[in-house]
Amino acid sequence: MLKCSNTRFASEGQIICLDSWTTGKWGVCSRTCGGGQQTRNIRCMRKVTYQREEVAAHSLCPVMAPAQLQPCNTHTCPPEWSTGSWSQCSKTCGRGLKKRSVFCRSTDPGARAVVVPDSMCKLHLKPKAQETCVLSRCPKNERLQWITTTWGECSASCGAGVRRRELHCGEKDSQGGYTEFPTRRCRNLRKPQADLEQACNNGPCPEPPPPLLLQPGPDRGGTSLTLGWYSSPWLQCTVSCGGGVQTRSVQCLRQGRPSVGCLPHQRPISSRACNTHFCPAPIPVPPPSPTLKVHAVLQCSHTEYKRAELVPDECQRE
Repeated sequence: MLKCSNTRFASEGQIICLDSWTTGKWGVCSRTCGGGQQTRNIRCMRKVTYQREEVAAHSLCPVMAPAQLQPCNTHTCPPEWSTGSWSQCSKTCGRGLKKRSVFCRSTDPGARAVVVPDSMCKLHLKPKAQETCVLSRCPKNERLQWITTTWGECSASCGAGVRRRELHCGEKDSQGGYTEFPTRRCRNLRKPQADLEQACNNGPCPEPPPPLLLQPGPDRGGTSLTLGWYSSPWLQCTVSCGGGVQTRSVQCLRQGRPSVGCLPHQRPISSRACNTHFCPAPIPVPPPSPTLKVHAVLQCSHTEYKRAELVPDECQRE
């Protein structure tokens, strides 16, 4: 027996199935965010037998047909990266650079796009703002060559040393100079067999001055082969009487050469008092004549002299 969802009875008492709508699956949404649409197919079907149906005209099905279109993904779209057009290549030949603007903007279709801070977009997905470009290979420059620079200074001011020079890619000019280019421009040119390093000698080094003949300090004996304080003989006293000063050189030596490591508290003195006895009395000066002015020089200690003017009483009364 034929089973139908919608039926009617024929005049002969037979049951006739009415046509009905069938729907397909919803398709993919037209947008991932910001409001899209999805569609599905509907058909008017007639049941012919218990197991067989056939498509019928839409006019034969109920007036209220199922929806074929519905909204989807209505949530607001997050900002996304937007790029401008690439600029022209910075060079007409060889490797150059082209640039474009990259900015983050809102993508809500219900409003005008607005540029927003870059932090609102996913930084790891940011497109490149510049990249290399090559329009064509540059014509070969026949004047390019490997050029050796002049020799540098010797590494030693005296005795044996080394001086060096370099190989540069360049183009010589008519004045004898050259214009330097990146090394890669000469990569197809064979490098000359030129020495870039050679020995040099600016003459023998002067002999070092002989070491001072120093006497070992009070805490050392023998020669200056061991580390210690060594002093020179005392110099002459600064004055012959009245108290002066004597000095001497004191150095820390090892094997006759200046060194470090001597103990500061063991350092011998480098100055001392000398000729501390009193100077002899000054030579007496005879009295001058009554009418004569005398300039006398009096002898004083510590190498200081004083000029005195002696004027008799008779002259003062004049």
